Amino acid sequence: MADIKTAQYYIGLMSGTSLDGVDGVIVDSETQKIVNQAYLPYPKPLKDSLHRLTQSGQTTLQNLAEIDIQIAEVFANTASSLMASAKFNSDQIIAIGSHGQTIYHQGGKYSMQIAHGALIAEKTNITTVADFRMQDVAAGGQGAPLTPMYHQHLLNGKSGTVVNLGGIANLTQLTISAVAGFDTGPANTLLDNWIKRNKSLDYDRDGLWARSGFIDQNLLEKMLTDAYFQKNTPKSTGPEYFNLEWLDKYLTGNEAAEDVQRTLLELTALSISHYIEVGVDVYLCGGGAHNTFLVERLMYLNPESDITDTGLLGVHVDYVEAAAFAFFAQRTIAGQTSNLTEVTGAKQTRILGAIYAI
Repeated sequence: MADIKTAQYYIGLMSGTSLDGVDGVIVDSETQKIVNQAYLPYPKPLKDSLHRLTQSGQTTLQNLAEIDIQIAEVFANTASSLMASAKFNSDQIIAIGSHGQTIYHQGGKYSMQIAHGALIAEKTNITTVADFRMQDVAAGGQGAPLTPMYHQHLLNGKSGTVVNLGGIANLTQLTISAVAGFDTGPANTLLDNWIKRNKSLDYDRDGLWARSGFIDQNLLEKMLTDAYFQKNTPKSTGPEYFNLEWLDKYLTGNEAAEDVQRTLLELTALSISHYIEVGVDVYLCGGGAHNTFLVERLMYLNPESDITDTGLLGVHVDYVEAAAFAFFAQRTIAGQTSNLTEVTGAKQTRILGAIYAI
């Protein structure tokens, strides 16, 4: 293990439910400032394998093991790339906080992230903290979202709402005296998979395809009746629930593909806006913050709120979650808890993550 007395930095690594690649940051443990950031995309064959795995939920143990190893290698390569471009060596890094790649999440029962923490540690020669969610689940929690504690740190005592627009949207509501956080439903996962099915594209750049369609009010109303949207907090979900199989249940087959895309974007905007209090400042992050049309819809539906992004809080929209897991790794190494029981529903706070020491 790096000498904590002389080393000063943590690395945070994150791949979300969009399944596109790994975001990485180096964070100064004293100032909590990001000193370097990088993104490494998954190779296309690995990305395709992940999409098949997460959409079908079916695989062999051998295939799962091979994907686990391949993802760990991308995570380790991201950490190495970060250090190389910053001219750092492993002795300067106290630990890596690796979220891994979620392939299955059923809040309150089980949450699986793959990316072989032991292999990351061996390939980088840096102590690695991984598997952050299962301790919270074992303590009766949802295992998600964990980022509200980091959002609380970012806002530094201010009130506001942070919305992460990943594959799934999660929202953190912060007041001076309280914090709440939960998954509101799909953000990009349905939009990405629908355009992939119909146009063989990975995502709808700037929401242009959605903008070309019309809202199918009947479809929208049917989707909004789904039990997840009526469920009380704490709650969490993932693409194993909100996927094309889920969408197909609501389709007649007569819809224009662009109208479905437009309706899915409205579903995302409405399911998030339902929880935004009038007049509260909103900070967006995640890949969906680049979707111009989605941001426009959020602004339209919440005219009393100032909707900006986490850049105003000092963290680029693409790297908030990676920075969060560097933050959590620092807490784990220090023996501090990282789950908020009022968010996840766990019976007690817990020190999160398995430590693979070097």
